[in-house]
Amino acid sequence: MEVRNGGELVEAYRFEVLGPAGAWTVVDPETLSLYPGTAGRVVLKFRPPRESSTSAGPVAFGVRVLPQERPDEAVVPEGVVEVLPFDGLTAELTPRMSQGRGRGRHQVAVDNRGNRPVSVTLAGSDRRDALTFAVPSAATTVEPGRAAFVRSDVRPRRRVWRGQDMPHAFQVVVTPAEGEPIPLDGTYLQQPMAPRGLLKTAIAVAVVAGALAGMWFGVLRPAVRSTAKNAVAGSVTAAQSQASEAKQKAADAQGAAAAAQQAAAGAQQAAGGGASGSPRPAASPGTGLVPAPGAALFSQRLKATAPAGATHAESYQVPDGKTLRLTDLVLENPQGDSGTITIAVGDTPLLAPALENFREQDFHWASPILIGEKQKLTVTVTCGRPGQPLSGPAPSDCSAAALLSGSLE
Repeated sequence: MEVRNGGELVEAYRFEVLGPAGAWTVVDPETLSLYPGTAGRVVLKFRPPRESSTSAGPVAFGVRVLPQERPDEAVVPEGVVEVLPFDGLTAELTPRMSQGRGRGRHQVAVDNRGNRPVSVTLAGSDRRDALTFAVPSAATTVEPGRAAFVRSDVRPRRRVWRGQDMPHAFQVVVTPAEGEPIPLDGTYLQQPMAPRGLLKTAIAVAVVAGALAGMWFGVLRPAVRSTAKNAVAGSVTAAQSQASEAKQKAADAQGAAAAAQQAAAGAQQAAGGGASGSPRPAASPGTGLVPAPGAALFSQRLKATAPAGATHAESYQVPDGKTLRLTDLVLENPQGDSGTITIAVGDTPLLAPALENFREQDFHWASPILIGEKQKLTVTVTCGRPGQPLSGPAPSDCSAAALLSGSLE
């Protein structure tokens, strides 16, 4: 940038870079002194950080030129610098191994550490063509600095009724719109429909049942029948007499019950009890075990980043007049950091697991957690040591997130 002194005094000029580019732009030299009628040059050096927060595209800036002798004659020339895009895409299959008789549940965590949105598609395959894959047919777009979790379940084409467990190696390929595909290896252990040892157990049960039946019909039943006849022979007459008295008492009790039922029907009619079969009113919003009919689905992702030895928190406040019904929680630690992540409602902590114990962990509640209006749901990350991702440079900060799901009513 050329600066000219059109005045009559020796002037010193100071420079300030304005706009978003000011955080990563320097002027060399920082000050410039010029005699009257002379000109000088300064150099603008742009150094945008290679981070997802630095968006790709044109960035407008201005340079405020401040004369020290005549500050009221400051000028602001403007320009535009183009920030080029860069990609930093990673993916991970979780879990890498599943087992079952009908379906194996997997999901792919796609982390975009570049500075532009990335669209990815998923495809699965196995060498023996023994599995089918349930992956989205449409592309998934991941924003810069965000992670997306895509379901990628597997299912065997044929069922195994008995025998040994059968492993199936497969691969899920994450293909971005631009760049190299990312292959992810996994294993599905198919279990037989009939558990091992079922046939032997059935034979043993049949043998024992046959032995018990033979003992009953051959030995025990005749002895029991003879003993019973001898025991009850002397009590039959007394039992018949008691039965006659009991029959008379039952007839009297039946008449009394009919009279009481008629009196209760009259009392119910007088008290307006005809509406006793009407349904109970539904619970008001924010109470009960199920959402209200007008409840809206809720999903919020809170991400907290903190340097080593520091703590950072992100929170969500429930709007006025609303109640958050929290049913699902997924914790994300894509870098493998060490430290703790605390989930709290107001000042009351719900969970505080150690980051080094998981890469991803989910929680589901049958009885939802109700969070009232204006209450804050806070995610706090205390960084012990940043982790090391599978690829890319080592980060300087811990980065963890929580995906909250439920309904808002």
